[in-house]
Amino acid sequence: MKYDWKDEDHKVKHYYRVSDGKILGTTWQYVNNTTVWCSKILDDQFPFTNESEKFLGRYVSKESAEQSIERFWNLHDNTVLEQKDNRRLANAT
Repeated sequence: MKYDWKDEDHKVKHYYRVSDGKILGTTWQYVNNTTVWCSKILDDQFPFTNESEKFLGRYVSKESAEQSIERFWNLHDNTVLEQKDNRRLANAT
């Protein structure tokens, strides 16, 4: 899958899936804070609830916060989950 970053403004940046435009993660700085960056991921579950947003952490740079989101989705894409495996088997028969 192909992913990319889009700036909302100079303190908020979204990580999204290019194929459908779905936002998968966000980095941001709190107002009046110039040193701490935060990141969270947004799960694919629907309907969206508070559990859909998962806070990853606080970082000293925008790049570190972005890398935490990229690492999460890279691991997610390269992990074969039982549920994904069962869907693949059902489609093969």
